[in-house]
Amino acid sequence: MTTSGAALQLRTPVPVGVRALGWLAAAGTLPYLVLKLLWLSGSTIGVREPAFLSDPVIVVANAVTFAMDLLVIGLVFALTSRWGERLPAWLVLLPVWVGTGFLVPMVVSVLPATVVEVLSGTPAPEVFEPWLQPLVYGGFAWQGVFLMAAFGAHVVRRWSGVVAAASPLPPALVPLLRVIVAGGCVMAGCSAVLHLVTGLGTGSVVTLGVEAVNAALAVAGAAGVVVLARSRPTSRWAATAAAWTGTAAMFAWGLYTVVIAMTASSYAGGSPAAGAAQVTGLLGGFALAVAGMLALVGSGEHRRG
Repeated sequence: MTTSGAALQLRTPVPVGVRALGWLAAAGTLPYLVLKLLWLSGSTIGVREPAFLSDPVIVVANAVTFAMDLLVIGLVFALTSRWGERLPAWLVLLPVWVGTGFLVPMVVSVLPATVVEVLSGTPAPEVFEPWLQPLVYGGFAWQGVFLMAAFGAHVVRRWSGVVAAASPLPPALVPLLRVIVAGGCVMAGCSAVLHLVTGLGTGSVVTLGVEAVNAALAVAGAAGVVVLARSRPTSRWAATAAAWTGTAAMFAWGLYTVVIAMTASSYAGGSPAAGAAQVTGLLGGFALAVAGMLALVGSGEHRRG
């Protein structure tokens, strides 16, 4: 798509179906927002140990996550409105990338695993009531489906030319790109292996399934970036989707795990393999995201856009 063609498309009204995606995604935030608001107001609904909610770290975490879900509402309306198409690219891409990393695993592994455990009678965590996790994870999965749909429509309207057309980097940057891609692939590969080791070590088929999805996302992210780095004009949409989703999942969950471990004094971490899987994922996801963005935008007009 030419620059004039893209500008013309941005001046057309946003389709009603796309705007509906924003409202549907926003609706998915309501259960979580209401729950957090109740907890911040002193309610102990869904919690078996009221002292848990009085921990200062948990209070701050509830406030932060409440604000993050409000951010999701702002994001989906930005993605499905004309004013959002005028926002700087980084202001849209960075939060949606992190949100993708959190929410896609919710859709494809965390929620299904939780439903299987509930149906099989697996005991819920002692702190929470059995219904709480399915409700919260279901809301996250709902958000993930409609946020990704809204973002896909936004990308098609705003950046389809960047994704579809290969634009090689200046020769001076090619060696740097190769180093970043190689380092990111090593970290992603280590993360994938460690996720599988973690799953096998638990002896739980459900946990193994979740960890296998984490491993697959790491591999998909690395593979997508490698394809983009080769500047091949074919399969760029598929490669971009794989790179975006895989790197986001590695980074978001790795960062979440590290932050929780550093701030929660009562945090009981998993196995060393599980921790190492998240740390290597954090490093690999960040490196591959940088490499993927460089490879995707290339040089010249695409980079300025």
